[in-house]
Amino acid sequence: SSGINAEYGGPRLSDASAAKLAHRYVVMRTSARKHEHESSRRLSIPITVRQLESIVRIAESLTKMRLQPFTTDADVEESLRLFQVSTLESAMSGSLSGVEGLTALEDQEEVRKVEKQLKQRFPIGSQVSESRIIQDFTKQRFTERSVKTVLNIMIRRGELQHRMQRKVVLRVK
Repeated sequence: SSGINAEYGGPRLSDASAAKLAHRYVVMRTSARKHEHESSRRLSIPITVRQLESIVRIAESLTKMRLQPFTTDADVEESLRLFQVSTLESAMSGSLSGVEGLTALEDQEEVRKVEKQLKQRFPIGSQVSESRIIQDFTKQRFTERSVKTVLNIMIRRGELQHRMQRKVVLRVK
């Protein structure tokens, strides 16, 4: 017997773990608000209930790896640590800028403008040199990083494909 109740789908938070997470969630939200107030800019990653749910899933996954029915303090601490180092510290330092969904609001707006203009200028089926795209958009005062971010996002979505040793981009969607 593994100690995991299959009827409930896996390990659950113990009451002590739930209380600890609730307290830490309040602390994280408070410190995020303080950081936003002091830096006069919104964090790229708001501390929401969704993030709390992610932390809970991480703790439950750690518990499941040990084949236990309930989380321990160690599981909660590790899930909080992982969230802290992977998300919050990067967001506060701004080092996640350029990653879809994790950019500062101004960067998100520029990325949206670049994507909209790119789709208008290059119809489906057109092939364009990647360096020409970057050059054209930087002449319009868009950052090279934003242009490259849009190209990478559209490639990941399957809207663009690289051709000719990644020198040319083909719009497919």
